Amino acid sequence: MRSLLNFLLFLIVSTTVVSAQSSSAKTSRPSRTEATLMNLERDIGQANIRRDKAFFQRVEADEFIFTDSGGGITTKSEDVASLDKPAGEFKLVTYDVDDMKVSVYGNTAVVTGRVTTVSRGKDREVTNRSRFTDVFVKRRRRWQIVAGHSSRIRELQK
Repeated sequence: MRSLLNFLLFLIVSTTVVSAQSSSAKTSRPSRTEATLMNLERDIGQANIRRDKAFFQRVEADEFIFTDSGGGITTKSEDVASLDKPAGEFKLVTYDVDDMKVSVYGNTAVVTGRVTTVSRGKDREVTNRSRFTDVFVKRRRRWQIVAGHSSRIRELQK
């Protein structure tokens, strides 16, 4: 009888450990939708570097609104029109997105993350870090961004 109890206890503990390992492996791998949205965020970064107007016309919903860290807002038409103007003194050369988290609510998703950009001017480089929140809606089998917000990550004073 004691052997049977030990065996049952071993079986219960083993099943619990395997189940916990399966659950943690499942949560570490993004779903197909999460992976799609994370890739879309990376594509947004590359389109910013290329100043790809057609990309933003496609991915930004007509009602898109972006709020910057100073409280300023930009509409889709303003954002797309800004790509017709010269880039200015600094050229964006890298746009790295990391620390992303995706929350999906049916046909709506919220993506948060961190962006590190490097812009190069004639005689210097500027690195900026920010946190973002983007809201996407799935329409006609594709994701479009309807709202975005970005806040600068302050550098610690030395």
